[in-house]
Amino acid sequence: MKTMSENDHLQRAETYLAQRVYDEELLMALANSLRTYELTHSLAETFTELLIEVLRFSQSAFGFLAEVRTDAQGDPYLYSHAVTDIYRPNYTRYHVVGGLSFYNLNTLNGAILTSGRPVLSNEPADDPRSGGLPSGHAELESFLGVPFFADETLVGACAVANCADGYDTAALDLLEHVAAVGGCLIAAHRA
Repeated sequence: MKTMSENDHLQRAETYLAQRVYDEELLMALANSLRTYELTHSLAETFTELLIEVLRFSQSAFGFLAEVRTDAQGDPYLYSHAVTDIYRPNYTRYHVVGGLSFYNLNTLNGAILTSGRPVLSNEPADDPRSGGLPSGHAELESFLGVPFFADETLVGACAVANCADGYDTAALDLLEHVAAVGGCLIAAHRA
C-alpha cells in the first residue's frame, strides 16, 4: 500500500486552502450583491457589480446578467441589466452597460430560455443551438449560460463566454450559485 509523501500532503493542503479562499470570496461577492440591492433597489446597479465578479471568478472575457421579459405578443426575451460592452474598443470586464435585449431564441442565449437548463458549449461555432453572431460581435470561443428561477418560474439568465480553457462542471457550479442569488434578486424586484 502506497503512502502519501510529505509533498503530497502539503499539496493537498494548499489545494484545500485555495478552494476555501475561493469559496469565501465567492460568498462575499454574492453577499455584496444582496447588500447592493438592499441599498439601491436597482437590478442594473446590482447586476453590474455582480457581473464583474462573475467574469473574474469564471475567468471569462464577457457575459451578461438578464431578466426574462415578454414582448407585446407575449413571447419571452432576455433583457440585460448588465452586459459587457464588447463593441467598445479594447473592452475589459469593467466595461458594462445595460438595456440590451436578446429576442432571437435560436441562439445559445435563447437555448437557456427554451430549455430552462444550463447551456455549455466549448465549440459554439459547431453547436447546433448557435444562431451565429451579430455583425461586429467578438468571436465566441466558449459559452456557458444558466437560467434563473424564482420558485418554478424562469425569471432570468446569466451567460459568460471565452474562458481560455473552456468551461467545465466547476464553472457550472459557480454559475449555479449566481443563478440562485439572481433568481432571488429578480423575484424581490418584481415584488
